[in-house]
Amino acid sequence: MRKLLLFLLLSSVALFAAAQKLEWRLGAEGFFDNGEGDDTYRTTMTYSGLRATPEIGLSWGEGKHSLMGGYSGLLEFGKKHGYADGTPILYYNYKTIPLTFTFGSFQRDKLLGDYPSFLFSDTIRYYRPTIQGIAFQHQHSRGYFEAFLDWTGLRSDTEREQFMVGLSVKHAIGKVNQDAFDKYATRFYVGLEGYYYHYALTWHADDKQHIHDNLVGHPFVGYRLQSRVTDAALDVRAGALVSFDRERGLDDGKRTPVGFLGEINANYKRFSFEEIIYAGNHQQPFGNRFFGEYYWGDTYYQASAYSRTDIKYQFIVNEYVSAYAGAIFNVTKAGLNWHQVLTLQVNLGGSLGRK
Repeated sequence: MRKLLLFLLLSSVALFAAAQKLEWRLGAEGFFDNGEGDDTYRTTMTYSGLRATPEIGLSWGEGKHSLMGGYSGLLEFGKKHGYADGTPILYYNYKTIPLTFTFGSFQRDKLLGDYPSFLFSDTIRYYRPTIQGIAFQHQHSRGYFEAFLDWTGLRSDTEREQFMVGLSVKHAIGKVNQDAFDKYATRFYVGLEGYYYHYALTWHADDKQHIHDNLVGHPFVGYRLQSRVTDAALDVRAGALVSFDRERGLDDGKRTPVGFLGEINANYKRFSFEEIIYAGNHQQPFGNRFFGEYYWGDTYYQASAYSRTDIKYQFIVNEYVSAYAGAIFNVTKAGLNWHQVLTLQVNLGGSLGRK
């Protein structure tokens, strides 16, 4: 009986292993971001480094299931031994049409949503690119729905409990204009993006600590015009930027800033142009003391009027490598701050096993 059970067990393992594929991926992201000018809302400094994220794992069920592990480490220019200070990668992924489910520690670039700078600043993208939690995505011909949970702090004697719940929805309205005699395809759409951030207490917290709640939402309408002949597109959207900001335990600890947010994105071949305009109440009303913890959006939205302009040129583009050079201009009533930027993305991967 023991020999029979051992045979059945080994046979099951062998059959399961034969149905697997060994998957591997190597991603690298480099950035050089040098800021100059007015530093009223953001400290003027240079950010630079190269992040490497190797992954290896198994997939099965014709690619529907995969289990991947790896490491995401950043080497900051000028800092010795920086790559050792990173984040483990370990996640399960289930992917079909139209559903995708991811659970574990994984890169933020697996998300579908745009999540612009008022939600995630440039420095958050550079230094906190990993989600530890869950992502659920549903894609269809008219758009997508996405929700995620990112657990960003485990409660201890020195660290607060923290987590973020994010949402991004986009849905096209009406029919796509695809007339054979028309050079352009057009589409109207509506959407919503935002998150709720919970910033709780440490163990044995004193009266000076307070629980914070931050809810940020951006409902919008948009219009996309895309050339069917050349590699050109224009995307225009407008909506509100609404926040609910609360510091519990304070009589005046509740804020609800509201403003207008307009965006223009234009692409022609390797050139891209993006303009964001905000006007309204001061966002992030409790100030920079919570930036990177309680607030993840760009601190420029603390201004009542703000313009951000991105101009970029893609000087390397192929199946594996994409590189941009450009400039970012941030304008408020306090003055001008501009950045010279260089970004690099490398994506390699493959599989071994049953086809």
